Amino acid sequence: MNRFLVGLCVLVAALQGCSLLFVAKGKTGFVAVKGQEAPKAKSLTKQMDRAYVIHHKVEEGETLAFLGNAFFGSEKKGAAKIAGANHLNIHSELKPGRVLKIISPDNFPTASELRDRLKKLTQATPAVQKKSAETDGPVFSTLDESQVKIEKIERPKINKAFAPGEKLVYEVRALSLIAGEATLEVAPPVTVEKRPCYPLVAKAKAAFPFSTIYPVKDVQTSYFDAVDFLTWKFENNVSEGNYKAQNAERYDQVKHTLWRQHNHEDPEVVDIPPFAQDLISCFYYFRLLPLEVGKKYSIPTTSTGKNYNLVIAVVRQEKKTVSMGTFDCYLIKPYVKHDTVFRNSEDIDMWVTTDSRHVPIFIKSGIVIGSIEISLLQATLPEIAGDSDNLLVP
Repeated sequence: MNRFLVGLCVLVAALQGCSLLFVAKGKTGFVAVKGQEAPKAKSLTKQMDRAYVIHHKVEEGETLAFLGNAFFGSEKKGAAKIAGANHLNIHSELKPGRVLKIISPDNFPTASELRDRLKKLTQATPAVQKKSAETDGPVFSTLDESQVKIEKIERPKINKAFAPGEKLVYEVRALSLIAGEATLEVAPPVTVEKRPCYPLVAKAKAAFPFSTIYPVKDVQTSYFDAVDFLTWKFENNVSEGNYKAQNAERYDQVKHTLWRQHNHEDPEVVDIPPFAQDLISCFYYFRLLPLEVGKKYSIPTTSTGKNYNLVIAVVRQEKKTVSMGTFDCYLIKPYVKHDTVFRNSEDIDMWVTTDSRHVPIFIKSGIVIGSIEISLLQATLPEIAGDSDNLLVP
């Protein structure tokens, strides 16, 4: 049971993969360091901002209406979009094996998810479907899709949120016990795919005595474009209990494709949407957005070769107290748009500062037997040119 609980604490803290956040010994406090000028480079936004295409191989039983609903959330309108892109009549029957072009879909179901969905539709009777809806509902927070209005904003052009030299140290408490330690750090710029990138480095390890039961030692690095604010490369080395994994991903943001390799398996190439983020870069990208109470923002994200939309809902503004002090914060709830449902699968709440840096101060995630609490213990923040905010001063 202890092994299970520690493992659960480690995994739930990932915030949809935004790295593990644990804690280091030492004094609480804030340290300011001299800033570094951002690298200069020409933006590639115009080359990247174009319609993107994914390719779907038709399986037995799939129809244009079925695929329209799966990829666009509407049988009629979605079917019309797919038919038009593939020079088909909207009533055309689809032959298994045919490859369809799906242009700029709203949803990103995988082939296995489509098979499961089709199986349920063909096997379930209306009575069974009604019973399932009543008894098998999700146990996590959801958003009513009819009420979800995503803010249409321009991609940020200036970064006043973070810079090389930033280092955040957190503590995680599970069942009132400290479970481990970790850091999130922005390293000096390097060149990746001829682009100036900030390595965003997340390191985590379990703390004694949990490390003797469920050892954790993870390093995850995202290479984040310092000008266009998206990812070009992602690497991680995960060791959690008996689970070991190494992953490498290379993003072609102009062609909208991703090359990825898991351990020593054969590499694969998958389609990705424009301006796709990886699981760590999305955590930093949302800090660049002009957050306002009551608004929701969507971030295209790719994980393990799957695409989805990460939706950030700004719930309210309130003060939050941690060991470093009391801060003005926004309460944030992240949701993942899976199929046509927006859901918060770990029921995560996050408090970030209301200043331009949007530093995550506190994260709370519910589990069956209680909750996991992640709080900022130490912060090293570089000066940022043109920023006059009195940052992280309680």
